[in-house]
Amino acid sequence: MLEKYGRKGTDVDGIFFTEGEIDSARVIGDAKASSDRQNISLEKLKKDLAAEVKAKGGNALDNFKYVQKASAFSFSSTRWVATGRIVQASE
Repeated sequence: MLEKYGRKGTDVDGIFFTEGEIDSARVIGDAKASSDRQNISLEKLKKDLAAEVKAKGGNALDNFKYVQKASAFSFSSTRWVATGRIVQASE
């Protein structure tokens, strides 16, 4: 765990992830990633989100949340859904 922009979080591919809101950050938009099959790691989804944040000009993802959801076709099959807010933050 590291601290940046006044929040605790993690870094994936140069993008800072935090579950809280980064004060004074410029909001760019929302991001969402979900696994299309079972047994995808959360780390893979975070890498996908990091790529989206970079592509849209952000350097952080705040309000990061992730849940496992059961498939409508099979309750034994679950998928990850991860969401957050793309922001441009500064110290």
